[in-house]
Amino acid sequence: MPIMTKLRDHMKGFLLILVVAFVGMIVFEWGMDYMGIRAGASDVVGEVNGNKVTYKEFTDLLRTFTDNQKAQTGVEPDENQLKQAREQVWESVVTQILLKDEIERLGISVTDQELVDWVRGDDPPADLRRNFVDSAGQFRKDLYDQFLNNPNQFLQDPEGSDPAYGTRWLANYEENLRQRRAQEKLQSLILASVRVSEGELLRRFTDQNQQFDALYALFDATSLVKDADVDVTDADLRAYYDENLDRYRFEATRKLKYVQFKEDPSPTDSAEIKAEIEDVAGKAESGIDFIELVYTYDQTPDSGAFFKHGELTANIDAAVFDANVGDVVGPILETEGYHLIKVLDERKSDKEFVHASHILFSLEGEDDVDAVKVEAQQVARIAKGGEDFAELARQYSKDPGSASRGGDLGWFTRGRMVKPFEEAVFKAKFGKIIGPIQTQFGFHVIKVHARDVRELKIVDILIPVSASSQTKNYVFERSTDFAYNATESEFVTEAQASGFQVKESQIQEKGGVVPGIGINERITRWAFDERVGSVSEPFAVPNGYAVFVVAEAKDAGIRPFDEVKESLRPQVLREKKNEKVQHIAADLKAQLAPLDSLTKLEELNPKIKVRRTGTFALNGSVPGVGRDQNFLGAVAALSVGQISAPVRSVRGAFLIQLLSKTELDSAAFAAQEDVLRTQMLKEKRDRFLRDWLAKLKDDADIEDNRDIFFR
Repeated sequence: MPIMTKLRDHMKGFLLILVVAFVGMIVFEWGMDYMGIRAGASDVVGEVNGNKVTYKEFTDLLRTFTDNQKAQTGVEPDENQLKQAREQVWESVVTQILLKDEIERLGISVTDQELVDWVRGDDPPADLRRNFVDSAGQFRKDLYDQFLNNPNQFLQDPEGSDPAYGTRWLANYEENLRQRRAQEKLQSLILASVRVSEGELLRRFTDQNQQFDALYALFDATSLVKDADVDVTDADLRAYYDENLDRYRFEATRKLKYVQFKEDPSPTDSAEIKAEIEDVAGKAESGIDFIELVYTYDQTPDSGAFFKHGELTANIDAAVFDANVGDVVGPILETEGYHLIKVLDERKSDKEFVHASHILFSLEGEDDVDAVKVEAQQVARIAKGGEDFAELARQYSKDPGSASRGGDLGWFTRGRMVKPFEEAVFKAKFGKIIGPIQTQFGFHVIKVHARDVRELKIVDILIPVSASSQTKNYVFERSTDFAYNATESEFVTEAQASGFQVKESQIQEKGGVVPGIGINERITRWAFDERVGSVSEPFAVPNGYAVFVVAEAKDAGIRPFDEVKESLRPQVLREKKNEKVQHIAADLKAQLAPLDSLTKLEELNPKIKVRRTGTFALNGSVPGVGRDQNFLGAVAALSVGQISAPVRSVRGAFLIQLLSKTELDSAAFAAQEDVLRTQMLKEKRDRFLRDWLAKLKDDADIEDNRDIFFR
């Protein structure tokens, strides 16, 4: 692509706002001045620390964002994707305003000379530089300088009315760079104190590379100490409660009741789509090329692919494999919409497929195997006598996955079923009933419906069935009417009278999670701003709306001792048993001579088993133990041959003897030090920035009014 054309193609992209991602290594992006957010505008969608965001400003950004998505995917975003886009753009706007406020608060500025040095220096901004790279990948500095000196030569107004369009664009871009550089300075300031010490580097290298081998003995509190040997008093319970008060703190909560109004397609919507797909089928029958129809009617067309049995839904599988090459099959209604499919070709598969059903007689607990087998034999005789196999499966089968489908297992190939079942099925003749066949799951009576070795190449037109604008308006109006009526009467009574299901959800103030709905900070903020009995306006939720009432409000606090007293008993019992096994472990260790192996414990107490870990690293899992941090910490502190003091574990206590550890490879450490430092610094910076931004948002005064403007 010629450089001039490439530049013109990218110019529109330069004017698009970028969503800031504070995940991974955060790079602060475009500034708020460029976004045009200013105070005092009307139609306010939201407000962040006094900075108003107008409806026009927000929708301009949203349109830009969705245009970018469409350019990348080639598909118009659906309603749920639009809702997700609104969330992403809103989060970006909030983030940018907060960054702008911090830049102003800290007095960070960027001089004109800094921008000149950056733009005209040897390393200009990458997003601008990449438009002046030739086909060989070389940066054309000569053309780049020409553009800076005369941008109007490179960029013309698409409407042809502004001869200074290029100059104006470059001025906007430079202001854009000013904000970007200011945010880079803010980032540098925030992260100035983040360091990785030599000790941290050495510890990470050691954890990853040093290998240990040890003997260990687990003193299991459950098996070594009986409950009757431990006395748990009320004083013990109170002491444990006082020492662990943080465990019994609870956040402020709100119990919400709500009614959900889903934007499901109406029968009319479905009928219209069915009529459309039938019209397409008629065109196919009239001789219009099916591939052309695919590209006309399917939003994500493909040119066809080969499918095996089991790779399509059951309905489509049955329809296309019953058809001939060249046949058009459908319309077929599936969850996502109507399908019209043409079979283009077939070929022999490298695998044989079988379609079978079964009736499972499972073995549970103390079941008499012979009695279960006799029952299976009786049902098999009935089935072979001509009784409806599917009805017998619904009546007798204990397989919860297939019984409701009449025992149908669908199509499968070798390797999918347990061996005895598979061998019986693939030896059986088509249409035969066989069994009972015994497997680890019980006895199976099996019917083989069909065999096949074909794969089919098909092309599919899918026209989704979705709610029309009329249906969406109707759903919104129902939710609005209900919200009004529930405010005037009583929420649950009104819901029941209207035939709506009332659901409940318990939410906390932080996190924005509404169980049953998902993450929705607007609902959370509303719930904690309102009193008990308040009814909401309809909130936009996935696939529709929901109307809420605050049913109960609890402030943050600590659960009283009397409320949790009995639930403490098992924990205190375990703690006291653990204390006892630590004394048992200490007493046995005291009986070992300085040069004894830990294996001598088995002679002193046959209940104790000594095991060997095999080699492990401190950043991994210990074979037989897992990732027990106390165990790993104890191992790291031991010298070879040394036996540890009793090491506390959730299961009791360990005694550990270190058998060996590899020496640290100083040459390898020196070779990896720079890479390790970069990796650890990135991890610390990422974590620090995420925490910093989260606190910035927590402390901010954010008002989100999007629900007023968007359904």
